[in-house]
Amino acid sequence: MPDWSYQPMLRPWLFQLPAEKARDLTLNATGTLAALPFGKAVFDLLGHMQPPEVVRCSAFGLNFASPVGLGAGLDIQGIAPAGLAHFGFGFLEIGPVTLEPVHASETITRHIRQQALSYPDVPVNQGLDKLAARLEQYAKRDAVSVPIGIRLGYQPGLDAVQAAHERVRLIQCLSDFASFFTLACQRELTDGTWDMAQWADHLAILREAQSANAVSRPLLINVKPDLATRQIDQLVSTTLDCGVCGIVVSGGLRTSAGQRLIGAPTRTQSLQTVRLLHAEYGDQITIIGSGGIVEPQDALDFLEAGAALIQIHSGLVYSGPGLPKRINEAVAYYRPTPPEVLPQPAASIFHVPSWLWIALLGLGLTISGIVVWIVAATRTVLPYDEAFVGLSRSELIAINPRLLPFMTHDRVTVAGTMLATGILYLGLALWGVRQGSDWAKQAIAISAITGFLSFFLFLGFGYFDPIHALLTVGLLPLFVLGMYSTLTAVTPVTPPNLSNNRRWWIGQWGPLLFVVIGVGLLLAGIGITTVGVTHVFVPEDLQFLKTSSEALNAANTRLLPLIAHDRVGFGGNLISVGFAVLLLSLWGFRQGARWVWWTLLLAGGSGFVAGIGVHLVVGYLDLWHLFPAIVALLLFIIGLAFAFPYLYYPDKLRIDKA
Repeated sequence: MPDWSYQPMLRPWLFQLPAEKARDLTLNATGTLAALPFGKAVFDLLGHMQPPEVVRCSAFGLNFASPVGLGAGLDIQGIAPAGLAHFGFGFLEIGPVTLEPVHASETITRHIRQQALSYPDVPVNQGLDKLAARLEQYAKRDAVSVPIGIRLGYQPGLDAVQAAHERVRLIQCLSDFASFFTLACQRELTDGTWDMAQWADHLAILREAQSANAVSRPLLINVKPDLATRQIDQLVSTTLDCGVCGIVVSGGLRTSAGQRLIGAPTRTQSLQTVRLLHAEYGDQITIIGSGGIVEPQDALDFLEAGAALIQIHSGLVYSGPGLPKRINEAVAYYRPTPPEVLPQPAASIFHVPSWLWIALLGLGLTISGIVVWIVAATRTVLPYDEAFVGLSRSELIAINPRLLPFMTHDRVTVAGTMLATGILYLGLALWGVRQGSDWAKQAIAISAITGFLSFFLFLGFGYFDPIHALLTVGLLPLFVLGMYSTLTAVTPVTPPNLSNNRRWWIGQWGPLLFVVIGVGLLLAGIGITTVGVTHVFVPEDLQFLKTSSEALNAANTRLLPLIAHDRVGFGGNLISVGFAVLLLSLWGFRQGARWVWWTLLLAGGSGFVAGIGVHLVVGYLDLWHLFPAIVALLLFIIGLAFAFPYLYYPDKLRIDKA
């Protein structure tokens, strides 16, 4: 569920459902997809959300691919960690969990205008047995690729010693699945039922159990942002003496109704708590900041306040599943890991970077498309075409006066798709691969492989085009060298998106429409290729030619293979350009990336001028035949209009004054 599908379509529908039902539906769908053999590939295809290398970090002895984590309370039952791990998170925290199930009559409530959620102030969950069974399934599949933390609750009403022994049992049962544990501070501690001496006894029991355990895990505590400064100081001071290595600022604000409010209204107090902890204990303990992180700027504010890691919760609900990726890009731009601690890329073959080989591939396709367009619009058939059918131009015209205009229509559209593909490759090479973007290289690889493989479709119609073969042989080495050469280090040059403003929201419609166009091009390419190697013509073609396939075949048995070659070439190129448009739309839309807008404009403009314009020139004006191209053109224009403000204007860093 990338943002381009979540914001315009899925969020409005999910928000019509009760909050718990929408949450469970989403998590179950995510977990089910992750369990399928192709599930991980689907996540990577739709979002390509792997954190960039420059945001990796370490804390309390663990390595994280990203400082962004999922906070506890969302995937309470451990339903979808294998899927959520592909959203760009560096770690996940599930729970809270208790030995026995804890239920509550109160439900989760959305506060949409506040971008907040309210939860019961008890550790609602299904108990240890169900969570352990789910985690055991994941462990057997080795499906979760990021560290998992488990938040430990306890049954309401227990004293400090009883609660400690419950948590010891939880740790013993869950240590095989957890990278760290977080102790949720219940009301007994914050409302004064337990004093600090009891809290110290509680921690001592846990520390002793950890020491006796063959596998020790880091212990963290959860500090709620609405605690008084004196309470926070007492709590943390006592905690530090007991070997706890991290503090998670989370849990929101206590409401008058006795619930906990999570989300944007808690941001100010949460930031103040992080600043307080950093000022007093920053060099002694790891701080994880959370509370109202609903856009990338919020995450940067928490990191600037002193948090080493951050967690999001309500932001995943209100901003969408693309939020971790957006935060990672903001961190990569504004707070990257120092280059000296990152592995350096290997030298490229012949010391030529990958992007240059791919740019040459794109340039070759662009020049070839222009040449093919000129030839198709003037001579149409070349001498080797005439030699293949054994007929001259005049003899072809004598067979059917509309035959050459029809072939012109086919070959100009082929030229348009070649030109569009070349422009897309040039844009991806110069502004994607050149900046070290792995997604751009993958997009070109998938698109180009399908394009090169389409050459072998000549086996289905029996016409070997020597120029087509020469072009394939000439461009293939550039592709291989481009794929074999390594990427340079990631060097983002455009400030990333930071805000969930109107420009960002409207901009989500741009990739949505271009994804539709890309899928449409793929389906059209598959359909045209299938027709080309089977029937050659669609009914509208024969109506334009005012003849039949049988009549053309009777006139010359090599006419149909010649025409089929053009049809299949067009279909194969459509598949290739469809993949390029689809993957650029899925992976490449970033605020301020003007090159994406211009690349789509120039590539699409070339394709539509060729595809629709040639029909006007040769008089092939069947409305049903042109209808898909006209719809695609309208989507193209609307998509560019929606995407323009987002792609053309970068976001600005807000200096937090709180």
